Amino acid sequence: MIPAAPPPEQRRDLLRQWAGTPVTALVSALSAALAVWVASAVLDWALVSAVSPLRPMEACAEAAGACWRFYVEKSRFMLFGTYPYAEHWRPALVSVLLLALSGMVGLRITGRLGGVGPRVLLALWVLVIPLVFALMGGGWSGLAPVDMSRWNGMPVLLILSVIAIALAFPLGVALAVLRYQGRWPVLRRVAVVYIEAMRGVPMVTVLFVGVFVLPLTLPPGTRISPVMATLIALIFFHASYFAEDVRGGLQSLPASQTEAAASLGLSWGQTMRLVLLPQALSRSLPALVNSVIGAYKDTSLVVVLGIHDLTSTARMAFSEPGWGQYALEAYAFVGMWFLLSCAFLSWVGRDLHRQQSARSR
Repeated sequence: MIPAAPPPEQRRDLLRQWAGTPVTALVSALSAALAVWVASAVLDWALVSAVSPLRPMEACAEAAGACWRFYVEKSRFMLFGTYPYAEHWRPALVSVLLLALSGMVGLRITGRLGGVGPRVLLALWVLVIPLVFALMGGGWSGLAPVDMSRWNGMPVLLILSVIAIALAFPLGVALAVLRYQGRWPVLRRVAVVYIEAMRGVPMVTVLFVGVFVLPLTLPPGTRISPVMATLIALIFFHASYFAEDVRGGLQSLPASQTEAAASLGLSWGQTMRLVLLPQALSRSLPALVNSVIGAYKDTSLVVVLGIHDLTSTARMAFSEPGWGQYALEAYAFVGMWFLLSCAFLSWVGRDLHRQQSARSR
């Protein structure tokens, strides 16, 4: 027998472990230098050379940094647009409700919200969605009526993104089930045609169809606002993407799951509801989170239809005479909002991936 050879000596080259090859070390050094330069420029613009919000607007004329006074003067306009000034508490409350409910869903998915089950969240959605439109529209209990053409800014962004995603998800699950099953071939083909047609058409085209074609299909005398027509178009558009994510989760399940359910005497509906769908949704959650992030950011495309979401009201804030030099402040506000909100959604996706990796070990 040949005796076992001793293990090779492991040299601990800390520099090589940290930097790798000379090429990767050079790329890392250049990236670090660029990051430091960008961070210093941002800090100089936002803090060092910035103008305090307590100083008058005249002090911003010659300043090289951010004019924080701009946010004092224009923040409410960027958030709520042309909504009546005295009624700003209503869109503010709507925004808080939608953000709080979205945060609860994210925390519930990651398992960090104990005591709140799916039925409670479903009941909250059923309660909050009509309340949102009742608060924004008014005309009841002494609230002044406000036409949808004056719904601007943050509430419109959240309505067209949060509510559209919340209503598109169950529709997408239903489409995924219809496309996956083989019991009803006609419905399966209808689901396939619908999903492929929606996924093959640009989102802007769907929005234009919803705003300009959908009203023509309604009975004479029926009026639908652009915001409501856009919401309907977004629901049907996002549902096709959610359907493919869920279908991928269904197809990843082994056939033994269906066979085991059949051996227990479960019907097709019970098998889908109790066995297949829970596992498929768990497997497709990372893909669903990715689709949610894309749908949330793509909502800004409604600006091409003349709907004033947060991006549009920010542009309107510096479009007035004498305010044109504060475009960077306005877009920085919008960019920071999308950065924070998308960071939360990305955190949910990373946490789900980490939990699934831990369960698969």
